[in-house]
Amino acid sequence: MAHSEGNNLVQRFDAWLGEDMSSRMAIGTYAVLFIYFGFLLVPVIYIFVSTFTGASALYSSNLLPSLSSFTLENYITVLTRQDFINYAINSFIISTATTVLTLITGTLAAYAMSSFEFPGRMSLLLGFLATQMFPWVLLLIPFFLLMTSLQLIDSYIGIVLAHTAFTLPFGTWLLKGFFDDIPDSLRDAGKMDGCGEISVITRIMLPLAKPGLTVAGFYTFIVSWNDYLAVSVLSQTGAIRTLPFALQLFQSQNQVNWALVLTAAVLTMLPVVILFALIQEMVVEGLAKGGLKGA
Repeated sequence: MAHSEGNNLVQRFDAWLGEDMSSRMAIGTYAVLFIYFGFLLVPVIYIFVSTFTGASALYSSNLLPSLSSFTLENYITVLTRQDFINYAINSFIISTATTVLTLITGTLAAYAMSSFEFPGRMSLLLGFLATQMFPWVLLLIPFFLLMTSLQLIDSYIGIVLAHTAFTLPFGTWLLKGFFDDIPDSLRDAGKMDGCGEISVITRIMLPLAKPGLTVAGFYTFIVSWNDYLAVSVLSQTGAIRTLPFALQLFQSQNQVNWALVLTAAVLTMLPVVILFALIQEMVVEGLAKGGLKGA
């Protein structure tokens, strides 16, 4: 009985692998991948563990600190600094506003490009794609001059517009690929039932393109959350700086408090990790469905 069940498990494993990969090859491949990604995670684990130790344990020769050196003092120190809290609030406001603006504008643009033929459509699509070839630093000077003329320096609106300008082309291209996969018959059926274009988008297109919206929104949020360069240029007084600047709070001209810097870094990346854990299934589904097919 046990022998037959073991054979069934082996057969299922072989069937899952397919004809092109044997069991030994699969085990060897996954073992190499496990070692490789485990090696990549060592610095992340070390950073996380170091946030629970004091300075003496951090500078010791031991790779892993002793249990007696574990403390929450670093987190208490970082979270009780008002400027760190202000930076966190700025990050949430800017990243959320950028994500909402990019999704709304990108959805309308992607729907128009997917559903209608108009002069310059292909050129516009290629223009969106071409913008991703330029480094963001090349666009900062003209964007700074534009925001200065509009009096949007040191404002949430200026930074949100800058982040949206950077994320919108990719988001539009991504969403267009998902809208292209939706049959025209569904859109035509909605119009026959009396739906306008906005109703077609909200009631038919958006529910079917939810994985694409998740991927585009997650990409936009990460780009805005992690941005340092644009915020450093468009926030001259520091009043609306974001969490990537929080690491500077714990270093002076003569020394760096590495324990607090690492703690601030962990707290900075924690919201993104939690967000990905909550929506990872939809992100994977969106990437697997191939929304990057473009025109």
